[in-house]
Amino acid sequence: MSKLLRRVWAEIDLDTLDANIEYIKKTAGDKAVMAVVKADAYGHSAEIVSRELYRMGIRYFAVSNVYEGIELRKLLPEGRIVIFGYCDEEWQEEIFSYDLEQTVGSFEYARFLSEYGAGKNRTIKVHIKVNTGMNRIGIETEEELSKIMKLSNLEICGIYTHFAVSDSLTPSDMEYTKKQQERLMEISAPLREKGIPVYSQNSGGILYHPDFKGDIVRSGIITYGCMPNKELPVPKELKPILRLRAEICQLKTVPKGTAVSYGRTYITERETVLAVVPTGYADGYSRFLSNNGVVYINGKPAPIIGRVCMDQMMVDVTGIKVKVGDIAELYSDEIEEIKVDNIADRLGTIGYELLCLIGKRVPRVAVRDNKIVEVKTVYE
Repeated sequence: MSKLLRRVWAEIDLDTLDANIEYIKKTAGDKAVMAVVKADAYGHSAEIVSRELYRMGIRYFAVSNVYEGIELRKLLPEGRIVIFGYCDEEWQEEIFSYDLEQTVGSFEYARFLSEYGAGKNRTIKVHIKVNTGMNRIGIETEEELSKIMKLSNLEICGIYTHFAVSDSLTPSDMEYTKKQQERLMEISAPLREKGIPVYSQNSGGILYHPDFKGDIVRSGIITYGCMPNKELPVPKELKPILRLRAEICQLKTVPKGTAVSYGRTYITERETVLAVVPTGYADGYSRFLSNNGVVYINGKPAPIIGRVCMDQMMVDVTGIKVKVGDIAELYSDEIEEIKVDNIADRLGTIGYELLCLIGKRVPRVAVRDNKIVEVKTVYE
């Protein structure tokens, strides 16, 4: 196991991840669970998360692109790996050789894959994406599906759509999601008759539309215990699996009237004890939290004062019993004020973004039963 550089690190709680996936499997009933692990498992480490989910019985995994697919295949030789995004011609050899399943969002792209497969005398595995109201990629008519089904050298492994507002319970949004589901079932009928899996439920669909028919559910942000919609808290059984933590590296006492950090945006109003936290925006900790955020040290809130720098920031620990080496909690599932969803809400964004922004240089640390079992860094 690698040594842990304690300037800043992200802890991934495997026990909580296991509990989350058990709840999702229970909610899904007899449907298979596809774990969405794109963007390095939403910033949590695709390697740590995917290996644990496979151990927990998950066999479907979804990624954004061929790079992610190749890395995941090296980790999971037997998993089903679906690529959601487009992949051009020069990568088709890797898609085939790594046994990846490519999303098809148009007849033209399906024809390209078919012709490529015919030229190489091989079959390409595909999932067909249906645009039912998200208006990104996807076929839109029964005729397009019929034309794709007639192409050679394609093995259709699934057909799916993506909901736009499944995480909203307003009457109009509920109706919109219902119509998306109905449209998917209309278009997919010929494939369902052949036993091809159909699926639609993303995180919002799993939680708020459990009655929708399908063969697979697509578990995204709720795998990691965060909210698809801040206005609709997730069930108590789902908990965040990530903590962002750092060690205090220096303490100093400064007089009233002292400027702190770049731009002199904060001037102390009294004698102040500063703690330097070795974390900054290069680690993915938002600069918008300058003079606007808080960390917790020994259970006490310590406001961020001055601008968050690239690699460091200063917090006010006046009146807090603290020493160099104490841990600053930056994101925590146990403290409401610094839950990632709540910080994101204050910044006018979503938890997904803050999690995905956690920098590559931040070690991901797998924890089980409160003990470190793995340290994953990009420097190995």
